[in-house]
Amino acid sequence: MESQFLFNISIGVVAFLGGWIMKLVWSRITSIDDDLEDLQKHHENDLKEVRKEIGELALSMPEKYVAKQDLDKLIDFINERFDKIENKIDQLHR
Repeated sequence: MESQFLFNISIGVVAFLGGWIMKLVWSRITSIDDDLEDLQKHHENDLKEVRKEIGELALSMPEKYVAKQDLDKLIDFINERFDKIENKIDQLHR
């Protein structure tokens, strides 16, 4: 009977320790899941903010930058003006 009592005590201690370890593991998993949810929410907010900034940049680009075709037209216009000025200067020297 004495050996049965020791066996029951040892099984009880092992079960207690196993349950305690399982509780620690479960609480850690739950904590990691909560952290992951928080990170996903934060990531979604960051993504929304970046998309908003990209949209604002796309809308403001025509105000800050010149299209290539417009720049080419401006360069052609300036070159024509310089050509006219050069012709006038050449006519003055003759």
